[in-house]
Amino acid sequence: MSGVYGISVVNLEGNRVELSKYKGKVLLIVNVASRCGFTPQYKELQRIHQKYRDKGLSILGFPCNDFADQEPGSADDIREFCDRKYGVTFDLFERVTIRGNRSHPLYEYLEGQRLPVVRGNGLKAKLFQGFASMMFWMKVGRFPQAGEVQWNFHKFVISREGEVKGHFASDCDPLDSEIITCIERELGE
Repeated sequence: MSGVYGISVVNLEGNRVELSKYKGKVLLIVNVASRCGFTPQYKELQRIHQKYRDKGLSILGFPCNDFADQEPGSADDIREFCDRKYGVTFDLFERVTIRGNRSHPLYEYLEGQRLPVVRGNGLKAKLFQGFASMMFWMKVGRFPQAGEVQWNFHKFVISREGEVKGHFASDCDPLDSEIITCIERELGE
């Protein structure tokens, strides 16, 4: 199998899931956190899920505590927060590690593609990019390389064949036209 399909993950309920289960679907993979400035993106992700799920899109949320300890809760805490605050019905998985020597194989694969990252525009986006790069340096001891996840709510669009087709920084709103265009292109719309 190609791309992400040879990787297994564990869902929030503790069950192992082979990503090959999603073969033939377009995926939007996002590392999420409950205490992040980008946490309200859950709302937009849920809207995308509702609009495109019947057309072949699956959103996969991976809680991550690597970036300023913004997802410290248990699986139950995460599920309760997502249900209560945002009504999340897309698939959520156990917390993953992205930075460090215990990084999850899924993120090793995604970052290993070294695809250019689409970033937000404007002064606010530039300030965030500088902040995220500095925080990365403080945690890892170097500045990020091409394709590396720098913060929570980083997004990857995966084709029906399991290959990365879009890579979007945290400050790209899920409803940004570039993300939607990428998803619709992969869905064949």
